Amino acid sequence: MTEKDNNTDRQLVKSLRKGDVFAYNELFHKYSQKVYNFSIKHLENEEDVKDLVQEIFMKIWDKRTEINEMKSFNGFLFTITLNSIRDNFRKKVKNRKLIDKWLEETEPYSNSTVLSIEFKSLEKVVNTLVEQLPQKRQMVFRLSRNEGFSNDEIAEQMNIQKKTVENHLNMALNYLREKLQEHSFVVILFFALFY
Repeated sequence: MTEKDNNTDRQLVKSLRKGDVFAYNELFHKYSQKVYNFSIKHLENEEDVKDLVQEIFMKIWDKRTEINEMKSFNGFLFTITLNSIRDNFRKKVKNRKLIDKWLEETEPYSNSTVLSIEFKSLEKVVNTLVEQLPQKRQMVFRLSRNEGFSNDEIAEQMNIQKKTVENHLNMALNYLREKLQEHSFVVILFFALFY
């Protein structure tokens, strides 16, 4: 997350807190696909995922006055997403052992203060891993994920082929997934939502 993204989110949250539907729609368009992409991996069907995404963003609207515009919107979204998936598992999963294991693993993160601290820690872990990438790959990754540039824009700015940009991004994401796969569900959630 760049300072530019944080400032944009802060402005959107400030407007959202006042009931601005445009700001709500902007946040929905910016983050709903990330929530969807993560949730589809953990829920049984697409309809459940669509319902969950709608439920999460309805909670955001309902709790809009509680969002602290000076804190990370990502952290707030992370908390709501995690808790919504946990609630969904409680309702949907038949295998009690799986529920217990998952709930046990995510229990420490149900407190939003703990989750906020964990979010910052996870962000540092990912940034440290990104710094280990070769310089060109690192630059492509940061332009894409942190600055929000399209593959075409990155190719033009770096004077390389679009396919080269795609290759760098795929290799960077595979590297990060490989390094993070041994971590808990919460790390995977963080990576899915924000990278």
